[in-house]
Amino acid sequence: MFDTGEFFCYNVFMKNSSAFKIAYCGIVCAMSTLIMFTSVIPAMTYIMPALAGIIIWSVSGQINRGWAFLTFAASAFLVLFLTPEMEAKTYFIMFFGYYPLIRATLHKISFIPAQILAKLILFNAAAVSGYQIVIHIFGITDVLNDLSEFGENAVYVFWAFGNVAFFAYDFALKYVFYAFDAWIKPAINKKIK
Repeated sequence: MFDTGEFFCYNVFMKNSSAFKIAYCGIVCAMSTLIMFTSVIPAMTYIMPALAGIIIWSVSGQINRGWAFLTFAASAFLVLFLTPEMEAKTYFIMFFGYYPLIRATLHKISFIPAQILAKLILFNAAAVSGYQIVIHIFGITDVLNDLSEFGENAVYVFWAFGNVAFFAYDFALKYVFYAFDAWIKPAINKKIK
């Protein structure tokens, strides 16, 4: 006899079903928002937005980039209204949440110096805009307190550290994506057939 419950479960957990896509994106959205809550720990202000962006990228690796951008939009909305850390949420929305999704597009630029320049322009535009939002809209003026020994040059030191950190992040993404494709994606696909 045909079991409708078994049929329903089979269809929900099929990789190409809408139910799977919605469930996967919902889980990723919840995880990225939860990760952003931990950015209240001072050392995590920049690390957690970067990690949340990688989690959102997994939708691109598992389903496609269209669903990943929808997941980013939903996550950005939740992060904006639910998480307390203004600086972290600004950098998540302005850069880290979507950068892993557009990185592949930037890598289609075959001329390497132009590719690096495009990445630098994108990062620095987002960093400067985010910094201006944090300072002038949210009124958080103590962003550079840890670099006060550099005096008036603190903003430039901060900017230089940011660019070095961005290149390290961009380099690490290659290996994170490889690890997802090699180990995590096959484990997920084994469960959902």
